[in-house]
Amino acid sequence: MRDDFSDAAQGGAHGRDEAPLTDLQQAYLLGRERHLPLGGVAMQEFREYRGAIDIQALPQRLLALVGRHPALRTRIDAQRRVSWVSSEPTVNYDEIDLRGLSHAEALAWIDGQREDYAHRLFDLARSPWNVTAFRLPEPEADDSDRTTCVLFTRFDALILDGRAIASLLVELLGGEAPSLEVAALPLPADEAKRRDDAAYWARKLQPVEGPPQLPWTKPLEAIAASRYERESLTIARERFTTLCRLAARERLFKNTAVTAVILETLSHWLGEGALCIGIPVAPAASAELANRSSFIAVNWDARQGGFRERAQALQGDVLEGLEHLSQSGVQISRLLMNAHPGGPALPVVVTNGLGWPKLAKDAGIRRHDGLTQTPQVAVDVRFRDDEEGNLVVEIDYAREAIDRGIIRDILAALDRQVAAICERGAFETVRGEMLDLGHYRLNGWESDFACSRFLQRIADNLFAGDKDKIALISGARRISYGELGTNVGKALAALQQRGVGKGDVVAICLPRGPEHTAITLACALSGAIWVPIDAASPPERLDYLLANCRPALVISTVPVTGHEAATPESLLAGEPPADPLALLPALDTLSASDEPAYYLYTSGTTGRPKCVVLSNRATSNVIGRTLENWQADESDVFISVTPLHHDMSIFDVFGCLTAGATLVQPAPGEEKDAIAWNRLVAEHKVSLWCSVPAILEMLLSCRRGDELRSLRLIAQGGDYIKPAVIAELRRLDPALRLVSLGGPTETTIWSIWHEIGPEDTGQVPYGRPLPGNRYFILNERGEHCPPEVVGRMHTAGVNVALGYLQDGVLGQSDFVTVADEAGKPVRAFRTGDRGRYRHDGNILFASRVDGYVKVRGVRVSLPDIEAELGAHPEIHQLLVVDCGVEQRGEAEIGVVYVPAQAGKPSAADLRAQARRVLPESHVPTRFVEVETLPLSANGKPDRRKARELLAAAAAERREPPVSKAAPPANPRSRKILDLYLAVLGQTASPEIDDTTDFIRLGLLPSHLKSLASRIRAELNADLTPHQLLRCRNAGQVALLLREQER
Repeated sequence: MRDDFSDAAQGGAHGRDEAPLTDLQQAYLLGRERHLPLGGVAMQEFREYRGAIDIQALPQRLLALVGRHPALRTRIDAQRRVSWVSSEPTVNYDEIDLRGLSHAEALAWIDGQREDYAHRLFDLARSPWNVTAFRLPEPEADDSDRTTCVLFTRFDALILDGRAIASLLVELLGGEAPSLEVAALPLPADEAKRRDDAAYWARKLQPVEGPPQLPWTKPLEAIAASRYERESLTIARERFTTLCRLAARERLFKNTAVTAVILETLSHWLGEGALCIGIPVAPAASAELANRSSFIAVNWDARQGGFRERAQALQGDVLEGLEHLSQSGVQISRLLMNAHPGGPALPVVVTNGLGWPKLAKDAGIRRHDGLTQTPQVAVDVRFRDDEEGNLVVEIDYAREAIDRGIIRDILAALDRQVAAICERGAFETVRGEMLDLGHYRLNGWESDFACSRFLQRIADNLFAGDKDKIALISGARRISYGELGTNVGKALAALQQRGVGKGDVVAICLPRGPEHTAITLACALSGAIWVPIDAASPPERLDYLLANCRPALVISTVPVTGHEAATPESLLAGEPPADPLALLPALDTLSASDEPAYYLYTSGTTGRPKCVVLSNRATSNVIGRTLENWQADESDVFISVTPLHHDMSIFDVFGCLTAGATLVQPAPGEEKDAIAWNRLVAEHKVSLWCSVPAILEMLLSCRRGDELRSLRLIAQGGDYIKPAVIAELRRLDPALRLVSLGGPTETTIWSIWHEIGPEDTGQVPYGRPLPGNRYFILNERGEHCPPEVVGRMHTAGVNVALGYLQDGVLGQSDFVTVADEAGKPVRAFRTGDRGRYRHDGNILFASRVDGYVKVRGVRVSLPDIEAELGAHPEIHQLLVVDCGVEQRGEAEIGVVYVPAQAGKPSAADLRAQARRVLPESHVPTRFVEVETLPLSANGKPDRRKARELLAAAAAERREPPVSKAAPPANPRSRKILDLYLAVLGQTASPEIDDTTDFIRLGLLPSHLKSLASRIRAELNADLTPHQLLRCRNAGQVALLLREQER
């Protein structure tokens, strides 16, 4: 028994007539090599037949075929790029006897050989085709598969096209050649015709926006080679006949009807843009079988016209294209590649096999399997009619390029689309009608809302609960629930005395502390609309924030002009009311109210902060659901590290006090001190941590020993969660609960979450919506995206904000009406985030809406680059941004990175790594090493600052900077200042001297270890990070060194 297939070289020939290879043949040869994306494959067709195959007659039949058809004797000289026909009738036939195995064993062995056979490249020293027969034992009596012979066939498109292969196999297995309508081959085009055709295709392809943006597993240009697989669908003859009849009423051919339905279905899997595909075409059939095919390109744009109009335009485009075939498919592909560089030009192909020769229905032989592969093609949708008259649609796809589940979804949707057209009785479609929206199954409904009574529960804890229980810890202060309740009562009375009540706006411009908390609670409990304002806002920004929200009262420690103002001391100086509950409205009703309760300012795309109007109803939903899910109670200790004007801080305060727990507030000066945070966690046994990822990373970077052992749950959200951080937390405590939180400010605190499990070793899912909320992912046309297709996230439900406040007026920009999965209109917030649903109902974040840039004409995803380079084991943190002006063609990609060890990896090392894992078009051109990533006031990566750092580094390379700073009087102070500036990535300037506050220069706790190391190395002095933390400028460091020397 043989266990291999022979493709060994046969002898050569002499005195032969040679023909130059066509453009297509040369392209197929090039595709065998691996230096092009999706290369390393031959354009060949594999078929498997089973049934009553006469093995004894096969060798003689093949010999007759070889003698009759020159294509089966054609040899290809790959080096000289010529072909020639051998006079020697060599039969490439193998026979393998499996009768020594059981029937089941024989079939299993064949299953194991199929993939290798289908993908094997032919040795071009012989004609590139092969037929292999397998003899099987007689099946057992109870075996449902009665097959006694299996036939593998494989033909390379270097010698035969699809129709010719079908004809040969019918002749081989059916015993006679199928009749073909023979037509004269077209005459070669003259120069004028070639020029006209070239101009035609240049015009025709001008609107094409690039290759189809299907949900590829990775950028196609990053896939060197792939194996292929097939999925298929059979549509019954009756339905196929109905479809063709309905199309005929619109004067559409059968092949147009099927192609149109395929493209209409496939277009739902586009992230954006249109569907430009390749369609193989060939002149009329000839008695001499060969490969004279080419291909044309057509553009299916679901944004243009209706379905019937698009189908009619498709038919016209194909007929027009057939009139301009002097421009080969290779030349058409080259036109597209020149316009859209960076990857395969036509990665999607639709192949029409209707009417191709097929075996008779009663032949006793059935086509069991098959596969085609084409270089630089990721998806080949092939359709044909079978022996029963059914429509068979087969998708051959590169499995490295697209997931099998997506292919199956497309075929299932195609089946439903055909059924819908037939049931409608007209060749028409409704966009999205064929989609299965089962991935929305984890969405909630507004009716799921259950009021958590959070305001009533807070009031009970303040005024009727355990008054000695500690509510707040702020520095050395311990504030009990009783004391906090007293201060809240004072603030309630003071607000009432000033005429501030339900619906009035109170702006709170205070630093973090018990006073901020008491006044916030007083506003919330009285029904006043409270607005936390960053107390450190620059004057111009502060003026805008206050003018926009139009407060009845501003609470501030500094004078405020233009508004009624009060200090916190004045609000808390009076006597507490005897019965503070008497001053309050019905708190259960207030907790469930959908009227404005508080405003939060968030970054706006226009540069102006947006004032988000939020309700108690939405807040109640988040607090209740979260406390329940996290099993939070009075024994827990929370910590407040998120800026108070950021939405996550709302839960820190209101969630903690609703649960009757204790809230730790860093003292003034500890706002950005991660060393202090670690100390506070350890000292007060903090159990729940909630922050943006960057703040959590600061905490971890300053951790010493087991300071964080008291934590039982860590939640982070608002930005990308790094798998490396999750791994570090797992090492810290395998039992630690880890939660991902998401959702913009406009959807109230958080509206989506995910419990991070052991299986989440890569990208952490964005998650599933909180109860009472729904997430829809829509494409650029506002249509629902199928699973795995990236679109823009839209959120509907309880958590959606009331709108934006602009100059005191409630507006609805980005709050839109969309159709839900049942087609009903719902109000939703159109977020600035893009994502995709997985089949399991969870969402994966993809990018910001502006996360893509074009660099040198190539569309580049910045998050993709971050993900690839962030996997480098020696990179601690990095941020990828676009630099330069895209509109001027000056766009570049820059990387600001924090290495695990200074100088390792270098910029050159990181650039080399980028070249290893990214397409050349995605390789960054600028790299800047920093001690810590630049962060915004909300603790998120500051991309504007990152661009400034990259620009400054580029300027330094062009012209060495000249320091104009006034040198400190003390030489040691000057040396210290230089060390600090170097670590902080700053350059000297006249404004910087030994009295300049390090915080103003961007000093963070994470810098202190590096500074201590540099001082030890360059000044031969040992100062600990804790000692340096107390020094606010270079002069103080110099003084500390002098004291140490004494």
